[in-house]
This record gives sequence, C-alpha cells and structure tokens, in this order.
Amino acid sequence: MSPAASTRWCPTPEQLMILEEMYRGGIKTPNATQIQQITAHLSLYGKIEGKNVFYWFQNHKARDRQKLRRKLCRQQQQQLQHLEGLLEEASNQVINNTKKMDNFYVEAEMDKWMKIYGNYATDYTMMMDVAQEVPPCCINSTKPLKTLELFPIKSTTSFRDECSTSKSLITSSTMATNY
Repeated sequence: MSPAASTRWCPTPEQLMILEEMYRGGIKTPNATQIQQITAHLSLYGKIEGKNVFYWFQNHKARDRQKLRRKLCRQQQQQLQHLEGLLEEASNQVINNTKKMDNFYVEAEMDKWMKIYGNYATDYTMMMDVAQEVPPCCINSTKPLKTLELFPIKSTTSFRDECSTSKSLITSSTMATNY
C-alpha cells in the first residue's frame, strides 16, 4: 500500500462504548464543534479522525431507521395475517348464510307450489316414478337379435311403392291436422 493511501478505521471497544453511550444519551447528529470534541476525547483510546466520528453517527442513524422499518414491516405483516384470517372467517359465514338463504328460498317455493297444485304435485311425482321403470323392449329377451343387411337389395318397384305409400300417409295426416 502506498504511503498516501488511507487505511480503514477500526474502532477500539472503548471508542465504540463511548460513541454508543453518546448516541443513547441523545446525540444523534453532532455539529462540527461537537465532532472535534468527541474526536479529541476518543483519540485517547486509539487512532481516530473527525470524519470517522461523523460517519459513525450517520451509519448508526441509518441502521436504526432500517431496524425500525423491519420492525414495522413485521408488525404490518402480522396485522395483515390477522385480517386475512378474519376475512376468511367472514367469507365462510357469508357462504354458509347464502346456502341457508338458498335452501330457505327453495323450500318456500316448494311450499308455494304445493299450496297451488296440492295433490297434483304428488300425483305427478308418483307418475314420474312409474315412468322410470325399464320398458319391456329393453329387457333381455330369449329371441336372438336379427342382423340387418347393410345395403338391402330390393326391386325398384317395391321401393317406389313404399315411398309413395309413406308420402300419401304424410299428406293425409297433414291434411287431417290442418282441418
């Protein structure tokens, strides 16, 4: 290292103790005169310059602000977590109350419907239960299934007869419904 280069200041334990006592005592931003007096006093315990005293107070204030910020952030996070818990609990209550209101509304509508239609409602539900029975065509029978031809070969005359018969049936049924 060249003789012109300066070395970093390493405060002695005594210097640190005195600086911290002054800081706790209320000296946060010493003026130029105070810095000279503090430097003279601390030089009894080791090598020190005025700039070291100035920067020590600046850095100490910055560290205190940073600690305060962290503490406030932790408190704010705890409050937010508490509020999130309250919000979740409140939303669950809203959901439960909404379900209760939905059930109440459905029951009220059913009661209203039963008052209007009375026994017809029970007759309808009974009819629907009967209609849900399996129709006979879907029950397995002993008759084997018949395989149909993919392209049945028929004479063209019989096909025309079938078409004309179905057309006449459609026409006659349409005429009957229109009159």
